[in-house]
Amino acid sequence: MRCLLLVGVFMFFVSGCFPQGDRWTAARPQTAPANGRVTYRDEPLAGAIVVFQPVAPGGIGASSVTDSQGRFQLSTFPPQLGVVPGEYQVSISKTGPPGGSAGDENPLGENSSDASIMVVSLIPTRYGFPTKSGLTANVPAGGTDALVFLLVD
Repeated sequence: MRCLLLVGVFMFFVSGCFPQGDRWTAARPQTAPANGRVTYRDEPLAGAIVVFQPVAPGGIGASSVTDSQGRFQLSTFPPQLGVVPGEYQVSISKTGPPGGSAGDENPLGENSSDASIMVVSLIPTRYGFPTKSGLTANVPAGGTDALVFLLVD
């Protein structure tokens, strides 16, 4: 009987019934919505990885993948959307098989799980480095949906 009581008390604490708050998210900084669009050669860039690297030391970055229209929604703490307001250096990358097209949403096709496929950058490689891309962004405390990156050769 005593063992059963101890098991019951243990299950009470483990199941989350004990009021303890959300200690994993309580210390997180506030985020704001940050959405935008990426084009390459005046066409939407689908399936690209967008990374926001904070300029401030100790800042927290954010990332997203563009959809078929080149649109993205940044996330600092996935699966929740939003980014910590501030100044960022931005990198954008897209890879695929040699001779692939930057316009393909899934340039590796059905064999995308095949690890033997060689991949190359489908856009100029400078965009893949936040310090070399020349891309920057400012996310205000109220958020923004006006982030636009027009990539060229």
